[in-house]
Amino acid sequence: MNKHIFENNKNYRFLTGYDISPKDDAFHGNINLLDIEWWYFDAVFDNEYSIHVGIRVYHLKNSGMVESRINIYKNGKVVVESTKKDFLNSFQTSNDFPYVKINNNEVIDFDKVFYNKYGKWKYKIKLKIGLNQVNLIFTGTTKGWKIETSETCWTVALPKAFVEGEITVKGKTFNVKGTGYHDHNWGYSPSTMFKNIGWLWGRIAGDYLGLTWANTIQSPNKGDLLAIINQDDNSQKNKNEFFSIDPIDIKLNTKGFLKDHGKLIPSEFELKIDSELKNGAQIKADLQVKSLFTQHSRIFTAHYWRYHVLSMGSISVNNTKEILDKKNQIMELLLFKSLN
Repeated sequence: MNKHIFENNKNYRFLTGYDISPKDDAFHGNINLLDIEWWYFDAVFDNEYSIHVGIRVYHLKNSGMVESRINIYKNGKVVVESTKKDFLNSFQTSNDFPYVKINNNEVIDFDKVFYNKYGKWKYKIKLKIGLNQVNLIFTGTTKGWKIETSETCWTVALPKAFVEGEITVKGKTFNVKGTGYHDHNWGYSPSTMFKNIGWLWGRIAGDYLGLTWANTIQSPNKGDLLAIINQDDNSQKNKNEFFSIDPIDIKLNTKGFLKDHGKLIPSEFELKIDSELKNGAQIKADLQVKSLFTQHSRIFTAHYWRYHVLSMGSISVNNTKEILDKKNQIMELLLFKSLN
């Protein structure tokens, strides 16, 4: 793969985040003839474990398949990789709020009462596959947002969440608590694979400030680079806000390329932001991200890597500054195709 596809030499669009409602995290249904839509949850716990839970729907109108997935890691290394496939007629959902039931078992249950009372997003996530299970509560600690274009439909309902509950690993159950993330993607189709090379995505959660970033690559000279900064509920100033950063103020460098499953993939990342927004807010970030472990899988013909990484550096919004000291985070790389 040509390393230059990751370089900041493209004429990026400025993709801004917008406020969301529960409907934005609901099932969107067919936009294309054949659609792929998914809900993604991850969490890093304070007992060396971390998880990913995913529900992916492949559908052609009322026909298709739903795939459920549990990944469990210890110190970044895979200990569980469980998947289950069901026909679409076993799948129940809502077009108005986040909700998924499979084979009469509630997997994603959004707490509408809590939302209506407090304006905060809270989910119960419960999924069992064989001897492995998650039974977790995700409670958002910062404001969610969405980005929608003709090619990108992405709701980040929980840029950061407090997560607690239980995980069962090969029949053994642990109480857990930690920090999580949740997003929802829709409007993707097989044509997405032909129109794009792939993307890098990551989230960095601090105690007060957080950052979600992505680099989508349509061609060697075309793509989108985005970063959105979130203030946490417990931040002293400008709390519970998000800030979209113009890509001209973002520098993303990738290095430390390694060969994995026949592909060259980056193992180190530098992300720098220096931006003054129209409202006068001063946003800065100087972050170094280093890979600990990667997990490779295939999505049809595409190659997918989930990274466990350590993030170091700083993020600041006006006078609020956070220093990150080797925080454990999760990111991903998806390659539909490569330039060899």
